Amino acid sequence: MGHRNFTHSEPSQPRTQKLSVDTEPTEVILTHQPRAAQPSSQLGQPATTQHTPVDAPAPSGRMAAIRPSNLRQTRPSTWTVLQHLLALALTLGALATTIWFFVMTPLGQTLDELAFNEYAYQFLTVQPQSLQVLDQIPTAAGVFAVVGLIFVLLWKHRFVPALVGLAVALAANATTQILKNVIIQKPDYDIHMAPLNSAPSGHTTFAAAAVSMLFLASPKRLRPAIAVIGMLFTLAAGYSTIINGWHRPADVVAAILVTTSWTVLGLGTLRFLRSEELDLGNTQRSGLIMIPLLVIAGCFLGFCTVALYILAYAQTMSGSALMGATCLIACIASFSTAALIGLLRSQNKQRKAYTKVWTY
Repeated sequence: MGHRNFTHSEPSQPRTQKLSVDTEPTEVILTHQPRAAQPSSQLGQPATTQHTPVDAPAPSGRMAAIRPSNLRQTRPSTWTVLQHLLALALTLGALATTIWFFVMTPLGQTLDELAFNEYAYQFLTVQPQSLQVLDQIPTAAGVFAVVGLIFVLLWKHRFVPALVGLAVALAANATTQILKNVIIQKPDYDIHMAPLNSAPSGHTTFAAAAVSMLFLASPKRLRPAIAVIGMLFTLAAGYSTIINGWHRPADVVAAILVTTSWTVLGLGTLRFLRSEELDLGNTQRSGLIMIPLLVIAGCFLGFCTVALYILAYAQTMSGSALMGATCLIACIASFSTAALIGLLRSQNKQRKAYTKVWTY
């Protein structure tokens, strides 16, 4: 029997294979690495590749404000709501005071009738030539508002604010007709032509409501300018109705206050709508110059109104009632416009992600 030599062998090393190439030989080490054991539930199933999600960079600037996660994330603050309620209360109070003084009291009827007669006398020679032109002012205001509304709808697609503006315009005109024909019962104090109630003015309400409709439907940045332009249209329509003998000065004042009340209510409604939040215009500094000018003008015109009406009652100066009524209408229009522009300045605040229900 042959003898077998038992020698202690080293642990098996990885097999090596020499590749002969033109350059120096290179050793390639072939190693066997076992597969990781797969769960029995995955045997016989194709392997799947898992991808780690990568977060997209968040948009910045104006694009961040229109992300879906940011829609309807604001609401009006308590102070903003109180501002609208205060403006509405002041406007309704001024409307009630106007109707009470100029319609229900003998002194108010006398001053209003005196101003109406002085207007008719001063513009008696001009009236035939200006009648046709002045008749078109309320219609021109309505056409201006409708054309502007169509332009806003085609340009900005602000359908919801346009509906709010249309509702405000219809409500203002309906309120005027209800007040004039149903609610207000003018007492007879034996004043010439005074028993015939004509307050508020339907022509002035139509012109003011048409501009208010455009004011509410327009973007935020355009509203201050539209408010001033609308004030001029409203004043022109109001003065034209007095010159043509359709309405007394108090009727024009009441019409402006009716329309302003509904416009304030419309602005407050827009604060809670999503379409208003999508308007990225910043109105925090709107009217920094215009509001003080309108307030100063309103205060000066109000002082002139009181002084001129006192002179008219004392019958010490001819034409004082006419000038007093003119100042009164411009005073109310100035204060109303300043209030509407001022309500644009407050900004909605961010809504909280959750509501705290209980604290332990």
